[in-house]
Amino acid sequence: MKKLVYFLVLTALVLTSCKSKSGGNIQVENFSTGKAGEMILAMDSAYWSPEAQKAILEVLEQPQPALNQKEPLFDIIRCSNKDLAASFMRHRNIVQFDCSPNHSTNTFEIKKDAYTSPQIHVVIKGNDPKQCLNLFLEHQDEIVKAMYDNDIARLQNAQRKLNNPALEEKIQKKFGIKMTIPDSYFVGREEPDFLWLCYRTPKNDRFVMIYKTPAHELTRDSLVAARNRITKAYIQGAVLGAYPIVSELTGFPITDSIRIHYHQGVEQRGLWESVNDKMGGPFYSFTTMTADGSSCITVDGFIYAPQEAKRNYLREVEAIVKSIN
Repeated sequence: MKKLVYFLVLTALVLTSCKSKSGGNIQVENFSTGKAGEMILAMDSAYWSPEAQKAILEVLEQPQPALNQKEPLFDIIRCSNKDLAASFMRHRNIVQFDCSPNHSTNTFEIKKDAYTSPQIHVVIKGNDPKQCLNLFLEHQDEIVKAMYDNDIARLQNAQRKLNNPALEEKIQKKFGIKMTIPDSYFVGREEPDFLWLCYRTPKNDRFVMIYKTPAHELTRDSLVAARNRITKAYIQGAVLGAYPIVSELTGFPITDSIRIHYHQGVEQRGLWESVNDKMGGPFYSFTTMTADGSSCITVDGFIYAPQEAKRNYLREVEAIVKSIN
């Protein structure tokens, strides 16, 4: 019943209607439209050449990083510019190629929350289709990051609507950080410097663990070693003697320095596997130093969904991790 209520409220938020204002702008009551991981690609058929199709799809349908199965970064709905204006302007992620001999120059722009919120609307406008494609390729990393971050922001907006204040207060008192925790999560285990939050369904499990360790260098190897120590000590697997560890496949985990709100730290994207069992899946973590430099705080989201697509579940826990404030 709790899952059903959660789903119905989320659906209501997504489908909230908009109100028109003078000048063609739109004032949105709540969220932009669109399914998880979905984006609109507006490009008229006359310019949808094999060259353009190959180049654009290689960028937008590149694999979601650090999954143990291949899933695209975005699910694409292609339409004409006419259909975009008629039906899709409130979608949360839009890449629009507005090619016409009537345009005097070739330009690139990322508009934020122009028609709804949260929304990223990439507009590539020009009179030369090849130059428009080149603009897209020149800015591909910026485009992908903006739309990915926007997906995370939309998930966070939904999670704030259905949060768990009691768990959030516990986290703040225990670790000195603020986070948004959906009310579907419960405490699976608590230790002096460790908290394991769980959301279990018949088909999959989503987890968030938060732990404090003595200060150490935020390197790939030290972060992996710390995670493995914590999971071995505190997370019992499905069979006796089983526990999760980081899968150290070639190139994984992916480790990068990032800033989340005012926290400077390191993120890791990778895969976990079980010692003495066959379980596994993807994880996303963020580690930062405490203000006095005496400790490290790690927030780690991981999932177990053995027979399902995993991209959207991983983004859900990533959104929770990135709510750290």
